[in-house]
Amino acid sequence: MALLSSDKIVTPMMADFSSLEGIKSFFMLLYGKYPSAALKQYADNIITFNQQVDTFKLKLPSIYKFVFNNYTINDGIATAFDSIRGELINFCYDQFTKFPQLFTVASKTPSSITEWEEYYISDIKDFHTSGKVSASLGIPMFSLPSQSKYTMPDGKEVKLPSTNYQKSLNAINSFVKTLR
Repeated sequence: MALLSSDKIVTPMMADFSSLEGIKSFFMLLYGKYPSAALKQYADNIITFNQQVDTFKLKLPSIYKFVFNNYTINDGIATAFDSIRGELINFCYDQFTKFPQLFTVASKTPSSITEWEEYYISDIKDFHTSGKVSASLGIPMFSLPSQSKYTMPDGKEVKLPSTNYQKSLNAINSFVKTLR
């Protein structure tokens, strides 16, 4: 229901096959767009979220951005994720070419996957180490910059340079400014 309460969707994802399956499920759940005739036939015989949306004439949100969080502080896009990232982008672009009405209207209709990617894909620096420290130790993320080292439950010390926190915060603030 949270998805239906919005006008636009920013979809976070990692460059992994779980995210690819999640994106496929997202299109099936919300928009009733199935990757195979067999899945469509199965869905026709059960009550689905999308059928309920149609029945009650609810308005679906538009897809605004897909945001990858595999962009590291020092190295840019994580190399190991780059090829899988390409598969995700190709799948999402394919959905755009088949169902452009599901996406927010671009200022100029993209005529290539490269133009589409410039408009609908973003990279955000990740908080993986910070997130693990926060969750493991029960420390709110905003409090982490007060120290540069933390001792994890197994006794290992983890370094969290405060400059990384500021770089990540700047990246998020820059992304938020692009939202319209």
